[in-house]
Amino acid sequence: MAKKKDENLSNKKVQIFKKLEDRDENDLIDKTIAEIKNSSVKDNVFPVEAISENIKKLAVQEYNISVEAVTQLIKLTSSLFKTLLLSAGYEEKKIRAIITKFRDAGRRSAPWKPTSSRVPGRPQDGKDGNRINRWELPSEHKFYASQVDATLVEVKYFLQALSMNGSPSLPDNSIQDSFIWLLEHSVKPGIYLDPIQLIPIEFSQLIDTPRTIQSGHLIPLDRGGKHTPQNTFLMLERSNQIQGNQTLDELLELMTRVVKGYHEKGRI
Repeated sequence: MAKKKDENLSNKKVQIFKKLEDRDENDLIDKTIAEIKNSSVKDNVFPVEAISENIKKLAVQEYNISVEAVTQLIKLTSSLFKTLLLSAGYEEKKIRAIITKFRDAGRRSAPWKPTSSRVPGRPQDGKDGNRINRWELPSEHKFYASQVDATLVEVKYFLQALSMNGSPSLPDNSIQDSFIWLLEHSVKPGIYLDPIQLIPIEFSQLIDTPRTIQSGHLIPLDRGGKHTPQNTFLMLERSNQIQGNQTLDELLELMTRVVKGYHEKGRI
């Protein structure tokens, strides 16, 4: 009985820590925005443009970026995202939900223990307070990623979101072409396509029903893929279901075989 109480107490502490961590990071984003706003008033520069200039200076480092620099980059990128969306009239509550979603899919791991600390024998779920920074896991763990890689993945998610159909537009001469090395395209509304169906993803869908936009891997982590910028992307929930645990090459091979079979039978 005493052991169960200790486990429950430990679980509560983990959940409280996670909430504090979320609050601290959100407060840091707000602080970053405020600092840039204050400095931009003196220079007569719009805050989004001021944030963008700082992002550009870090983006030139590309994959050689240091831990310290990439930590600043994610703060600035999330601050830019929030400032841009607030200016476009989106609700702060919904913006925060997206920021947390990308943080959980980027820097944090998915449930990483084999069983729940609350219900013995069951898999972990979100109520376990189960997320951890990926670089704190053993390097051989499938959810492991270096701090730079995990953070760049999160940066990539924000930029892919700003490239969805109907997303708020950045000011001219902003960071549109600063991350082609990371995205393989510019940061402009309507450019980003779902990697499986090759159709536009609506930004409104991300805002209104965040769960229908999910993160994925070209080579699934269960198949030896890594959580790196080159292997990650945002995708529609339906596309995630279609891909399952297949690599993209395996999926395309399967789809080709199915379509060929239907052609041979005269069904299409």
